[in-house]
Amino acid sequence: MRASLVLPLLLASLPALGDTRPSLCLAGEAAVFSCATGGKIASLCASAEIGPGRGSLTYRFGRKGAVELTHPAAPLPPDQAFSAAVVGDAGSAGDILRFSRGEIGYTLYSIIVKGRGEREGVLVTRNGTRLADLPCKGTALGSDGWQRVYRARLPKAEPAWLP
Repeated sequence: MRASLVLPLLLASLPALGDTRPSLCLAGEAAVFSCATGGKIASLCASAEIGPGRGSLTYRFGRKGAVELTHPAAPLPPDQAFSAAVVGDAGSAGDILRFSRGEIGYTLYSIIVKGRGEREGVLVTRNGTRLADLPCKGTALGSDGWQRVYRARLPKAEPAWLP
């Protein structure tokens, strides 16, 4: 009987088979968005039980063994720590996820730009002024795309576009 309970828990803590993206996610978390940005990794990690007002979403940035930024710093329901939006116009379409730390804003994005293809990365701003755009080297989204983020029913990111 115990084996039937332990095996599913063990399998849930393993990374998805064939997922070669670098990740700062912990055991029991799924990497919704995770990519190398130069010598560092940007990861958005979600718990399995994520939903409106429950579960966890955590952003980590840095290197394995040397995380420089974790958001939220203390556990919060996802809808109190992040906002998200589906974005698009005549020339682009995709998803963004936002959070702020003081006057610094962070936008994780996965968009398709007409004539230029897919773009994924992390945009960093201070009071609306662009400080850095860290493009992903390789694919950032997992096989489920933004599904765990959608399940959390986050508030709408404003402005709902990629500056």
